Amino acid sequence: MKTKRTIYFLLIILGALIIGVGESYFPKEYVLSVGLVLMMFGLYKSTQVWIHDKDQNEEDNGKDEL
Repeated sequence: MKTKRTIYFLLIILGALIIGVGESYFPKEYVLSVGLVLMMFGLYKSTQVWIHDKDQNEEDNGKDEL
């Protein structure tokens, strides 16, 4: 699970870097689109991992109380 978090974090950082620096290398519209897509995909997938981890923790806590 830790590697997925790292990959999604890197996607978020890469998207932000592309948005910030990529305008000098490529046309502005394409760079903003690609950077935004990468950031949003990274955010979406990382929240899915967080929700999955939260559900597992709640199930584990419920088993411990029984």
